[in-house]
Amino acid sequence: MSKKNSIFYCQNCGTSSSKWLGKCPSCNQWNTFVEERTSKKERKKDGDISNIKNTPKLLNEISYSSENRIVTIDKELNR
Repeated sequence: MSKKNSIFYCQNCGTSSSKWLGKCPSCNQWNTFVEERTSKKERKKDGDISNIKNTPKLLNEISYSSENRIVTIDKELNR
């Protein structure tokens, strides 16, 4: 059985928080947070990056292609 959790969303800008906040830190509106009950499984689906495999490679195993560069007025930026 999955554990029930709550996530609070700002109705004005959509910012999420694990607890209720009186004032939204993003849009500075008061009393816009509403509670939404979710299970732990549902929350993992949104930001689940556990399927990504990061394995080190040797430099000669990495394939790359040359890209066209954008030339700007600033010499340091071009460098």
